[in-house]
Amino acid sequence: MGLPFRRDIVTLRTRRRTNNTPPVSSSSMLLSLALDLGTTSIAAIAVDPDGRVVTRVQRPNTATLPDLPAGHAEQDPQTIRNIVVEVLSELARDLPGTPAGLGLTGQMHGVLLTDSARCPLTPLITWQDRRANESAGTDSNGDPAPSWLETYLAACKDVDLAKTGCKPAPGYLAVTLATLIGSDSIPQDATSATFLADWVAAELTDTSIVTDRSNAAASGVFNLMEDCWSEPLLDNGRIPQEWMPEVVESGSVIGTLVPEWAAETGLPAGLPICGAIGDNQAAVLGSLPVGEPALQINVGTGGQINWPVPEFCHVSSMDTRYLPQDRFMLVGAGLAGGDAYAWVNQAVSGWLDTFGTPTSADAIYSQLADSAASVPPDADGLVCEPLFRGTRRQPTARGRLEGITFQNFTPGHVARAVLNGIAEGFAWFYENAGHARPADCVRIVGSGNGIRQNPLLVESIERRFGLPVVLAAHDQEAAFGTALLAGSQCGVWPDLATAGSAIRLLS
Repeated sequence: MGLPFRRDIVTLRTRRRTNNTPPVSSSSMLLSLALDLGTTSIAAIAVDPDGRVVTRVQRPNTATLPDLPAGHAEQDPQTIRNIVVEVLSELARDLPGTPAGLGLTGQMHGVLLTDSARCPLTPLITWQDRRANESAGTDSNGDPAPSWLETYLAACKDVDLAKTGCKPAPGYLAVTLATLIGSDSIPQDATSATFLADWVAAELTDTSIVTDRSNAAASGVFNLMEDCWSEPLLDNGRIPQEWMPEVVESGSVIGTLVPEWAAETGLPAGLPICGAIGDNQAAVLGSLPVGEPALQINVGTGGQINWPVPEFCHVSSMDTRYLPQDRFMLVGAGLAGGDAYAWVNQAVSGWLDTFGTPTSADAIYSQLADSAASVPPDADGLVCEPLFRGTRRQPTARGRLEGITFQNFTPGHVARAVLNGIAEGFAWFYENAGHARPADCVRIVGSGNGIRQNPLLVESIERRFGLPVVLAAHDQEAAFGTALLAGSQCGVWPDLATAGSAIRLLS
């Protein structure tokens, strides 16, 4: 049985063409370009050799498919492709110099199944998908069987899982594939399982799909210790090894922009295209200078706390991820981030709607900020554990509010308590890392709109850690880090360390 999916939604071999390709500036200044394929937005930037973002474009990612079963999260690749064309076209029109290369980053963990011609056979099943938490049928007594995730993990050996640097979770490529295979939902002509940014990179260059260590390890079936796909973990999910792409160094040049895409976007044909890097690693590259004695905390839709480590190591409850070039970092991910604060907005909106006073999300956020700012930092004893969607390792966990009194259950108190809870989640990872905690840490480098747009969250993090939070002078940290990586491969900077010196932190 194939995965139910309308072929008319994704018709990726119909291409828009134009004969009016805008010229690229003849200026001799080299620029490094980056494309960020985020879950909620798609952005592109151009960075000059001094680290200045000289051009930037951002569009909402409107590819999310509606009316899906509960727990399913999918996006339409054709819509994403169309947005990419719009974003790159606008970027090309405004470039004040000569593009040296284009790097890619984007949402991690999800999966897209394609045929041998790279044509998608499924929607992009994103990292937010939770179908693996559904029961894998019924047992011999007619009772619900364990979930697809539990079934897969029960088949895996701990020694094999430890070598990946992460524990597979809902939304991970391997877990989603094991779920689709177990439920007989794989399209007949599937020959490749890929990540979104890797697919887009292959489309831009008309080359075979490849991936890098940062994305491969995010699948849950890449042996990061031994630098190869894990045959035992693939076998445990009945995942064909031939579906897995070749693994190349993060940001390496994989090909050049083909004339078809050049005509559509206005970028020059032959422009070097660099292979994708995971957005988590890209945000670290774009905000944490090499050798900086600091933690890095990123808050977007989700949230992560990160710090580099000199070698592969295993810390319970944290992921070990690849960090270019030939480095590693520890990542505490998946407790709560910007989506937790969005829950407060949605809750308030629901109450207002009930009483016939609908209010826009922006107006609610503005009022929440004012109300929360007037509340004491401890929210008058109100405590929130904002695990409204569960966690990757505890998918059935749910949010909790404690310490409620007659006085402290106001929107401002709840908002402040949720922000404190987000900060507490990051601190939990740090304090439980033991010997792997960084020594002599002097500050926290923040990134992501969840931090940039919420000074009260910054205050909560500073108070909980006892360290100052600083931000990079630029936003779009993942795109910026991708531009640094691509520019180090395409002649804008001689190497990645030199590129990192272009990062400017605000004191």
